[in-house]
Amino acid sequence: MRTVLMVVVALVGAIASTVADPPDHARWELTFEEDFDGDALDTEVWEAQDAPSGAHRLDNRWPENNIISDGVLHQVTRHEDPPRGGKEWSSAHIWTREFTQQYGYFEARIRYGRGLNNAFWLWRPSSRFEQPHFEIDVNEGHTPSQICMNYHQYVYHKDGWRELVSVGGTSDAPVDLSEDYHIYAVEWDADRIIYYFDGRPLRVLTNHGAHAPADIRLSTIIHPGTLRNNDIPIDEMDGVTMSTDWVRVYRKVRDLSEPEGLPEPVRFEIPKIAETRPQVDDVGEWKTLWSDDVPTPGALPGGWEVGEGEPDVTTEDGRTVLRLDPREYAFRMFDAPVADRLLIEFDCRTGDRGENLLLVTLGEFDANDPEARRDSYYTGDIGPYIHWKGPYLRYYTEEDGWTRLSRWTGGEWHRVRVLLDVARGVFDIYRSDEGQPVFLGSGPFRHRQQAARGIGLRHRGEGDPVLIDDFAVRVVEE
Repeated sequence: MRTVLMVVVALVGAIASTVADPPDHARWELTFEEDFDGDALDTEVWEAQDAPSGAHRLDNRWPENNIISDGVLHQVTRHEDPPRGGKEWSSAHIWTREFTQQYGYFEARIRYGRGLNNAFWLWRPSSRFEQPHFEIDVNEGHTPSQICMNYHQYVYHKDGWRELVSVGGTSDAPVDLSEDYHIYAVEWDADRIIYYFDGRPLRVLTNHGAHAPADIRLSTIIHPGTLRNNDIPIDEMDGVTMSTDWVRVYRKVRDLSEPEGLPEPVRFEIPKIAETRPQVDDVGEWKTLWSDDVPTPGALPGGWEVGEGEPDVTTEDGRTVLRLDPREYAFRMFDAPVADRLLIEFDCRTGDRGENLLLVTLGEFDANDPEARRDSYYTGDIGPYIHWKGPYLRYYTEEDGWTRLSRWTGGEWHRVRVLLDVARGVFDIYRSDEGQPVFLGSGPFRHRQQAARGIGLRHRGEGDPVLIDDFAVRVVEE
């Protein structure tokens, strides 16, 4: 390994199969170069993870899994027998001990390991630096051909809460990326982040908050989704390796021209909570259409139907509740369409992170068609599209995408009250605290409905189950 400072690189000549130059729209200086030409990992330059990983991972990461051979770093996956650190599988993770850089061109020549999360990334950890706190995934790819170009930023709110905001992008290479080496790179400056594959720009992201030095990381994880999608038995992962030929970093000396052939930039912004006011009048005589307090465990309460999965009634937190596990969907149709005002009330407990409950009023669909039953919560003449995602409540429209309405506390029971004006296509949503309604926000329907014909409840995420209790629907008495 050698670290090179302030060496100006003249950008001439063609790109060879094993060597890549930074883009020729600028002059660059080489600031870091690692060729892995020793007998072992240079621990003065690199630090290796030597501790168990999170409980949600199949593997831990140990220094011994980083092997240097013939000028290549091999990060080897191993079956640990007996288990080590509580797990039967291990992988690898290294990062630069001292070297960090803000902005520049970062590249590595890598061959994927089959079934792994193959990662080359830049990290600004909160434990070592002041804010900002972010991650640039040059590539976090999966076999056979997926390239994943992500950006993650932690936002620190005034009340001390830390939020992770992410934007991802994927591209499919025309080849199996585990069969040969390819060059993955990112050009990062104050205005944008440009992701490259074999010298070709694939993705451009506006730079909202990555304005501080970051270190360089190479890591692997056994990726259950890749194993499942490619029908790879986990027993075949012993010895699977991500191989890195070299890593290079450049700093820009000056611009020479505007870059050519860039994709349209993807805007990255920190989402804000919308400022709204109530739009739906709750004055009037309200008639109960139906009410479910979910009396006994077992099948769904009368009138409820399964759209997807196996939603059922269980006992949780001392309550008998409707339980929706990830991707499960239940719905209930009205006896007659509702074209006026509608009030939906229920108790719910959502998870404290990830995607959770989705609430929608349904339009007309063929309940005898299995595909229509499964998809009725987001196709056709649906109304509001209200979603609980981690610490936020939000809604979706085709014009504006996702809009945040309010902060939300997961892992606790809350009474929810949703007022809808079907004719106007708007809704208000409240949370009851000790019997007093607290306004959370207001918004439009996803689609304008002629009439609401039912209610759909879906678990839109992958995390903790969503629990529903004491569900009631009321309409204004005509």
